Amino acid sequence: MKRRALSFGAALACAVCLLPSCSRRAVVAAGESDDLVIVADPEVTPAALDSLTALVQTKVSWLLGEPAFKPTVATVSGARDLLHRRHVVLLGVWGAGSVPDLARKRIGKLDEGAPARFRIEEDVWADGQIVGLLFGRDEQELLAHMTAHRREILDALDAAAARRLARTLASDRAAAAAAREIERRYGWSVTPPTGYDLITSAADEGFVFLRRTQPDRNLFVWWRDGDQDVVSEQFAVTMRQDLTKRYYDGDEIERRRPYEVAAVAFAGRPAIRISGWWANEALLGGGPFRLHCFAVPDQGRVYIVDESLFAPGMDKVPLMRNLDALAHTFAAGGAAE
Repeated sequence: MKRRALSFGAALACAVCLLPSCSRRAVVAAGESDDLVIVADPEVTPAALDSLTALVQTKVSWLLGEPAFKPTVATVSGARDLLHRRHVVLLGVWGAGSVPDLARKRIGKLDEGAPARFRIEEDVWADGQIVGLLFGRDEQELLAHMTAHRREILDALDAAAARRLARTLASDRAAAAAAREIERRYGWSVTPPTGYDLITSAADEGFVFLRRTQPDRNLFVWWRDGDQDVVSEQFAVTMRQDLTKRYYDGDEIERRRPYEVAAVAFAGRPAIRISGWWANEALLGGGPFRLHCFAVPDQGRVYIVDESLFAPGMDKVPLMRNLDALAHTFAAGGAAE
């Protein structure tokens, strides 16, 4: 959406150079943020494989039913060219097939013979990669575990993907320098990748936003004095409605689409997370948004960190996952200038 020019102060360009030379490994994980490779021994776990494939394709309701991930299924022998992808899940049965052997060679100790559980490792075959491990004593145990812990497995994958990408962003020296400058000005920081502009409002308004176009991706940070008692769904919704009307050309939360509310941890603190859809009748646009509202007691502040997207005709899940990673680079520092 092309938004009208607003009365902002000076713009600060923030760039992050994500170069392979900055990585600990020669190989950097490849793929979109919704790509996922499942490596399994199908002759051992055919029903479990079908169940896991369906699990990772769970529809994200607030993103109009797009799948959480788009899986590619491979055996160990056929996975050689896929093991450097950004997200990999290994599925197997102890003592059978070659998938546990593959994990042993790369990861080491695996709690052999333990009951079925899901765990995540990072940077196994490539830097910036997350690898999920799901092993059990037999197929029925794997099926039972996935049925009982479906939501937890999907949430763990989603959260790990955002955290890993956030750490990748924050690890670059140029990004760190930009973050220090932002912190010096405002008492908090984020580390956006190349292509984002940081645009300020008046000094006393407590509102800063970052924007990248083609497609339009926005993240704003708003703050005011307050404590944990202020943090609530009603407060977050009311403030977002007010802020986006003022700064985002009249955007509003689309009430005809239900939004999701969850109590989560954000930047190491209790937070309210709201995921939903925004709309702008005057500009004939809309798209997904996600916000986190939380308090930083050491600063005596309450924050809202909000990410939103306008990308008609494009897959929303990978773009929103990348924005969520940007949001998760948020860190509260000391007092601003």
